[in-house]
Amino acid sequence: MNPFPIVFASLRRHWVMNLLFVALIAVAVAIGVGITAQERALRQGSAHAADKFDILVAAPGSQTDIVMNTIFLRPSAVNLLEGPIWSKLLSDDRVDFAAPLAFGDSWRDHSIIGSTAQFIDYLSGGLKDGSMFADHEEAVIGVAVPLEIGDSFEPAHGHGIEAEEHHHHGVNIRVVGRMHATGTPWDSAIIVPVEQVWEVHSLSTGHAEDEDHEDHDHDASAVATADHDHDEDHDAAHHDEHADEHEHDHDEDHPDHAVKLGPPFDGVDLPGVPAMVVHPKTVAGAYSLRSSYRTDHSMAFFPAEVLVEMYEMLGNAGTVMRWMALGTQALVVAAILAAVLALMQIYRKQFAVLRALGAPKSYIFGSIWLYVATLVVFGAAIGLAMGWAVAQAVSQAFTAETGMAMRATIAAPELTLAAGFILIGFALALVPAFMLYRKPVVDALRGS
Repeated sequence: MNPFPIVFASLRRHWVMNLLFVALIAVAVAIGVGITAQERALRQGSAHAADKFDILVAAPGSQTDIVMNTIFLRPSAVNLLEGPIWSKLLSDDRVDFAAPLAFGDSWRDHSIIGSTAQFIDYLSGGLKDGSMFADHEEAVIGVAVPLEIGDSFEPAHGHGIEAEEHHHHGVNIRVVGRMHATGTPWDSAIIVPVEQVWEVHSLSTGHAEDEDHEDHDHDASAVATADHDHDEDHDAAHHDEHADEHEHDHDEDHPDHAVKLGPPFDGVDLPGVPAMVVHPKTVAGAYSLRSSYRTDHSMAFFPAEVLVEMYEMLGNAGTVMRWMALGTQALVVAAILAAVLALMQIYRKQFAVLRALGAPKSYIFGSIWLYVATLVVFGAAIGLAMGWAVAQAVSQAFTAETGMAMRATIAAPELTLAAGFILIGFALALVPAFMLYRKPVVDALRGS
């Protein structure tokens, strides 16, 4: 005999109650699926954000603060690594690439970071649009910064509400380039020459020849003004010719001096920086660098090590949440089982009539079990989809807030969780089926 007509009829007759059963099961499964999928997305997103930061060198302090500052662009107060120390990294034979990172300023909650053109090439693999900065007051922006090439803005000191009251008045930075998307918080960053950060905070620019040249230009300007005053005493007919010759001679004697940006820096009066990002040539060199720069004045570490510690804390919290989800699922299963048992009391006379008409016990058993199992399967499937959708929504919100690309996916842990719930539901469905299976027909017809 085919049990499906009986099952479908039971589902249609009490469809409101059946929908509630399915909804409860779906919510219970979705909680567990959402937690595991979101935790994995967070791990993958943070690991991707740290890919380019092999080693960080900074002044002694909290490694977590440095990671949050440099990788996730979460501003916090840190000590500065002294210039003579970090400048050695630029010429270290074990280093393939190193760049200073200077924080502190912002524009509309977008962090302004001082660094070098080499760092931008390393981080983004070149530019998506525009050109690299060639002057102190030029900037390259991430793809998520709401500015266009050619726009100018005024930086502010600090972040948040405090920054709104502390603008660097008179400083206008022009956007000249845009990076490729990195899928990291740096997509929301504004990168300027590190010299600009030092200059706006009244520090040395790290290039002594540039500062000497500024003094020289001032003296030359004074001489040119004196010559011009002397020329005005000459005959008017020869004035223009003499002025042109003088300007030509001045250009030959004092050609335009290109702005010096990036390494090599002058290590005598070099400002400190919050951190240095270092890419070593070899794995052995990485461990050697970490050992060499672990001193009383500096610390060197792998950001991956800090992330592992953060994952452990996240894992502990995730374990607690999974146990809570498991408890919720158990309560849901118990509630549904109790409701199904109560529902079976309504159906007992119908199944007793079928028994009296000759239906075998196995048919009654199979119909009841299939009815409960159908509710469990539909609920678990819907819960799997709900959990993924919720995790995706949370990931998108997290990405919008932090800039760290996160994408929740359904993998083996989530499928195992849903399958486990279904198996438990199948086992528990045996309870009402077995109870009606054993009940005598005469007692069921009497309603006892």
